[in-house]
Amino acid sequence: MQFGTDIEDQHPFFSEVRPGRGFEDIAMQIKEAILQGHLKDGDRLPNERELGSLFGVSRPTLREAIRSLEAIGVVEVRRGVYGGIFVAEPKPDHVGKALAALLRFRGATISELVEFRQTFEAETAYWAAQRATKEQIEQLVIIANKIKDVAHSSKVPWEKFIELDLAFHEEVAQASHNQIRVAIMLAIHGVLRKTSLMLEKIDDVAWREQQAADLMEIAEAIGEGNPECAPGMGVVYRVKVPNGEGSSSH
Repeated sequence: MQFGTDIEDQHPFFSEVRPGRGFEDIAMQIKEAILQGHLKDGDRLPNERELGSLFGVSRPTLREAIRSLEAIGVVEVRRGVYGGIFVAEPKPDHVGKALAALLRFRGATISELVEFRQTFEAETAYWAAQRATKEQIEQLVIIANKIKDVAHSSKVPWEKFIELDLAFHEEVAQASHNQIRVAIMLAIHGVLRKTSLMLEKIDDVAWREQQAADLMEIAEAIGEGNPECAPGMGVVYRVKVPNGEGSSSH
């Protein structure tokens, strides 16, 4: 290597890429360094010239690797005097976009999304009932009351109702104190929102009122610290599925 031992000593987890692997190997090594805790959110990577030396590749190859990592939110490239390549925590929208693309590619149906929510959100409520703080319980009740207030009128935009509904479920995820559940819920926010907005044509006040009652029941069960009732005895979320696919609740 043409550079001194400083850069190499600071990044012993990087090595020259194998012939034919190119930018994929570089991206893999950087992601692995992050997963292993060698690099953390906000850490600044060596500059392009130094990274090129560490990996034994040309700048075009290195830049392709950095672009691929930037696209999934793993690194952030900043310009200017204080710029550089920085490790970044992937934002939920990055994960959500990737998940949305996967769902479209796999041809996932609304019924399948409902099926996923049946178990995922019920189990999340179960853990929230055991771990929620006083402040989180209060927030759940506040959101449930807001949903109740807007449930009685069809004049309230469907989009507003859906946003409150998603806010409630995200708060339940936070109250579970399980970071994997929080990450999944935040990641699928966009997918759930888009899918829920598609159901506007079958919106009605009776459905809204039942949903509001169900969510208040969940908030109260979590507030009482009752994990057995937190999943609502099988009724946490009701979804009306169009085109004869049936309806589901959990």
